[in-house]
Amino acid sequence: MTENLLDVSSFEALPPRLVLHLRADLDRVTAELLRELDGPPSERVRERLMSGLSHFTDLVEDPRGAWSRIAPWYQDLGRRLAREGRVPEEVHHGLRQTGRAVWRSVKGVLESLDIDRATIGRLAEAQFSYMDAVAAAVRQGYEAEGEATPEAIDRRRSALLSLLLSPDAEETAITEAAGCAGWTVPRTVAVAVLSPRDPAHQPARPLPEGMLVDWGRTRPRVLLPDPDGPGRGRTLEPLLEHWTVVLGLTVPPAAAGESHRWAQRTLLLVERGVVPDDGLVRCSDHVPTLVMFGAKSLLDTMAPTRLAPLEGLPPIQRERLIETLLSLLAHNFNATEAGRRMHLHPQTVRYRFRQLEKLFGADLTDPRRCLEMEMILRTRGSGALTP
Repeated sequence: MTENLLDVSSFEALPPRLVLHLRADLDRVTAELLRELDGPPSERVRERLMSGLSHFTDLVEDPRGAWSRIAPWYQDLGRRLAREGRVPEEVHHGLRQTGRAVWRSVKGVLESLDIDRATIGRLAEAQFSYMDAVAAAVRQGYEAEGEATPEAIDRRRSALLSLLLSPDAEETAITEAAGCAGWTVPRTVAVAVLSPRDPAHQPARPLPEGMLVDWGRTRPRVLLPDPDGPGRGRTLEPLLEHWTVVLGLTVPPAAAGESHRWAQRTLLLVERGVVPDDGLVRCSDHVPTLVMFGAKSLLDTMAPTRLAPLEGLPPIQRERLIETLLSLLAHNFNATEAGRRMHLHPQTVRYRFRQLEKLFGADLTDPRRCLEMEMILRTRGSGALTP
C-alpha cells in the first residue's frame, strides 16, 4: 500500500556521508524556521517540522527500509486531519517549509564536502520525490478516514440503492457496491414508497440498520432486507403517522427495481382511493386490483361491448343495477351477502338480479364473462359506467 508512493532511486544515489551533516543541523534549522513563524509555534507545528526533517534524513540513510516506517506516520496525519474536519492541503505549507530547511542545511555543508553537481541534482530529485510521496500518503490516510464517516457511508448506500433500483442491475455490481457500503446482501428485498400525509411536515425518522433509504425525493424510497422475516414489516410502522407507506413485492435483490415499480403503481391506486390507506399497504394484498388496473386500457376497450345491455336504461336504474351486479359478482351471487353489503333486503337484491338476467342472459352463468364484467366495473367505478 505504501511502497509505490515513493521513488527511492534518487535517495539511493546520494552519498551516505551526507546524513551525518544533515542530522547535525536538524535542531539549528528547525529553530530558525520556528522563529520565522507568525506568533509562538504550537507543539504540533514543532513536532511536524522536526519529523519532516528527520524523516528526510532517515530516507537518505536507509531509502528502502525507512519509507515503510515513515509512510504510516503521514497516513495517520491524514486520518487526523479528516477527523478534525481539516483538509490535506494544510500539510503542503509544512512540506514547503521542510524543503527550505533541507536546502539550508545542505548549503552549509556543500563546501565542506566534495559533492558534484550531479549529486546536488539527485538531492533535488529526492526532495521533490519525498514531498510528493508525503502528500500522497496524507491524502491516502485522509480518504481512508473519510470513507468511514457516516456521511460517506450514507453516500455509498444511496448509490447502492440507486443501483439496486436500476433496470439493469447485475449481481456482480450489486455485491461490489454492497461491500463498499458495508451492507450485507440479503436473500430477498422489498421496496417501500412513501408519500407525505402533510407536505408541510416530512420528518425523516431514523430507521433500523440494514435498510437503504433515499429521503431526497418527493416520494422517498426505503429498501427492506428480508421483508418476510418475523416482525420485519413492523419496522416501517413508526412512519405511518406522517406517511402513506406502500411496500412492494418480495423479490431477489437484483429485481428490487420491479418491487419498486409495483409499489409506485399501488401508491397511485391508494391516492385515487381504489386501494384503502389503512396502515401499511402491501402490494401482495392487492394483486387482483393491480392486475386489473394494469390492463385498464384493454378493459376500457371491452367495456362498451360487455356493458351494452345497460344502454338505454334511465340513469338511476342503471346505477342501481350496476351496484347490485358488482355486489353479486363479489359474493358469488349470494343475495343475502350482497344485500348486507348494500344494506338492502335480500328480496330487493333477488328482484334486481332477475332484471339483470333479462338484460345479460347466459353471460351471468359464464364464469369468464362474469370475471370480465367484474374487472371492468371495478376499474371504471360506478360513476364512469355510462356506455
